[in-house]
Amino acid sequence: MPKHIVRLLVLLASFGALALLAKWYFTADSFYELGHYRAASVPEIAAQEPVYQTPRYCQTCHSERHAQWSANSHKTVICEVCHGAAQGHPQNGKLPIPSDTVKLCTLCHEAMPGRPRTQPQIEVAQHSAGQQCIVCHNPHAPKIAGAAVKVAGDAAAGQQRAAACAGCHGAQGISPNDTWPNLAGQHAAYLARILGAYKSGAQKDVAMTPIAQPLTDADVRNLAAYYGSLSCKAAPSETHAGDAAAGKTLAKNCAACHGETGVASNPAWPKLAGQKAGYLMNVLKAFRAGLRKDPMMAGVTRSLSDADIANLAAYYAGQSCQPTMEGRKTP
Repeated sequence: MPKHIVRLLVLLASFGALALLAKWYFTADSFYELGHYRAASVPEIAAQEPVYQTPRYCQTCHSERHAQWSANSHKTVICEVCHGAAQGHPQNGKLPIPSDTVKLCTLCHEAMPGRPRTQPQIEVAQHSAGQQCIVCHNPHAPKIAGAAVKVAGDAAAGQQRAAACAGCHGAQGISPNDTWPNLAGQHAAYLARILGAYKSGAQKDVAMTPIAQPLTDADVRNLAAYYGSLSCKAAPSETHAGDAAAGKTLAKNCAACHGETGVASNPAWPKLAGQKAGYLMNVLKAFRAGLRKDPMMAGVTRSLSDADIANLAAYYAGQSCQPTMEGRKTP
């Protein structure tokens, strides 16, 4: 065999021997004991606090919100997507609560090609008139509830209880006074909600609070069922201070919740059509002043002038309280 071939083989064998020696020398005894990690490193890695703690970490302190989240469509989005990593929380302070929810929510919900149809999409410029998403949506349970709400009350029992309400709201739920609302034909779900709010103190009114507080939960359901079962017989109002035509233009901003003519399709929200103009004006001004509490209405009424309020009241007061195909439409 030629000498240069012999020298080449010796050189290759030497390199191989050196490689095996190096592998033996530099490889720890624990290498490969637990996968591709050195066994001595595993406890150190396991002892590190995870950056993302997962919603289970949040459940102990935030059980109510965790229950809302886990029962609704946002359960696929972990808490820290919106609130930031919980590493060190709560010892290192509170996690941030997003202030610009429009910017955050549209990361998933802005309409664009290719997104799954099952994921709700919105045209940002045409949605909510610039309001923050949390005005209408609970971020932990974002679906707007109420479309299938039914009040399990006894209308006959409610009729007996309603005798005490006739002085203000009329024997058949049609108010004789311009400053008090008609209740006949109003959504039972809304009536139950607002009566419950007066009862609990979440909503306050000089007249309604002391009347609602003694009511039992059954009374609330029965009254709501009774008034909701009545046919709306109030004729559209023809005398009002505002400009109904101007109010119709303004009412386009209200149609998503209250319908184009004030006949809301969602029973969680009130019908406005055919209500007393004076009552509507008082309520809108109360929302604007913060005397009535509702995050959506507070945002909507903040920019309304007295003239705007009068015009809206004139428009809704002049509409028929009977449902129409147009009144059922929502954008």
